Amino acid sequence: MDDPPDRPHSHAPAPAPDRIVVDGLVVDAFIGVHHFERLARQRVRIDVEVDTVDEYADIVRTTGEYVSYADIVEHVQARADGGEHVELVETWAEDVASFVLANELAAAVRVTVRKLDIFDAVDGVGIAIERRRVGAGAS
Repeated sequence: MDDPPDRPHSHAPAPAPDRIVVDGLVVDAFIGVHHFERLARQRVRIDVEVDTVDEYADIVRTTGEYVSYADIVEHVQARADGGEHVELVETWAEDVASFVLANELAAAVRVTVRKLDIFDAVDGVGIAIERRRVGAGAS
């Protein structure tokens, strides 16, 4: 009787990444393409989810390095406080994603930016983006 064909090694699925969360950060910002949006600040909500690299908890324990939600909050608040007018919510989202991915322990990031006071009929309007560190594999 012939030996059974070689079976591929079954690998356990990769564990889900640790996720750093900033949920519901609201800032007053100059944002929008319309003339009236240049005249006054408006409330903008920013939500951020950061997927960390594999073995994140071990890296934190051994090196003391980590992804700081405080740094993310401070970055967003400083940008809003700076008073620069930004036309697009996409610009805010890309800025936050780039800031997060500058930390080598961040493998991927999801950023949602919503203008809260544009329409009475909805809680907010905006964009959600996902970005992955160049060269980062699937988690």
